[in-house]
Amino acid sequence: MSHIVNNNSEKVVLSRKERDKLRNKEAILEAAVHLFAQKGFNETKLEDVAALAEFGKGTLYNYFENKDDLLLSAFDFAVGSMLEFLYGQLNSVSDPLDRIRLIAKSQFNYYKTNADFMNVIMTNHQVLRNHACSKEVFQRFGKLRSMIINEMQAGIDAGMLKPGNAQRYATYLSGMIHAQVRSLNSGEMDMEEAHSDEIIDIFLNGVNHAK
Repeated sequence: MSHIVNNNSEKVVLSRKERDKLRNKEAILEAAVHLFAQKGFNETKLEDVAALAEFGKGTLYNYFENKDDLLLSAFDFAVGSMLEFLYGQLNSVSDPLDRIRLIAKSQFNYYKTNADFMNVIMTNHQVLRNHACSKEVFQRFGKLRSMIINEMQAGIDAGMLKPGNAQRYATYLSGMIHAQVRSLNSGEMDMEEAHSDEIIDIFLNGVNHAK
């Protein structure tokens, strides 16, 4: 038996069969994200995903209903992975400003080091928005935003940040990070020019409570 950590930081015990199923599903999702990024959603065939993941096409239907379900699951998997990492990291950090820095830097670095996922988000965001079953996926994004809002509010309450609206503060910081991610994706900026620490420092210096 083994365990994983879910998005509520709870340990979930898995049998060997369940671990195998989880590994197979993750292999399929990783292959799908890569192909969606390289070829686009419309041009990617399930046969291509199956071949890259080294499974038969029929195996995919044991995990996903169709290509739309695969795209939604790929987003959910990636955002869930980011949240799982953040929950684990935040357990050892108590200072609100350090927690804001950790959340922002981890979010940026995830996009930076997962170029395929970044490309899929940028090119298929509207597909997800229009999909009838995308509500749960965007709830995941909502959890990430809520984490930042909560830490902004904690910083305001502790007198570390200027009095203001925590939701707007979260929007400002996320916008700065996403702007740099878009620049990376478009080729306007290369990886060597991307500096998340600089963005976070500029933001925090701007909202630091005046002494």
